[in-house]
Amino acid sequence: MKKYKIYIYAISKNEEQFVDRWMDSIDEADGVFVLDTGSDDETVKKLKNRGAIVKKKIIKPWRFDEARNESLKMIPKDADICICLDLDEVIEKGWR
Repeated sequence: MKKYKIYIYAISKNEEQFVDRWMDSIDEADGVFVLDTGSDDETVKKLKNRGAIVKKKIIKPWRFDEARNESLKMIPKDADICICLDLDEVIEKGWR
């Protein structure tokens, strides 16, 4: 049976308090991609230190749909499954 490539993607802004719990819950993903929309705390640094691929982009005027679409563009073309989560959401262990 083929092993599916599963990627997690998200948008963030000033969510450093959630990074460790979030990254712990998605450690079975094949890749983690986050579009940061202007954090001025340690969100970006913490995500990168935990292995996430992070891109920064300010969305002005703010449009949630545009931010989500920009984050989705970060996903590699070989993805079989993409899961979009907020950083304050977690997945239960064994999800994969």
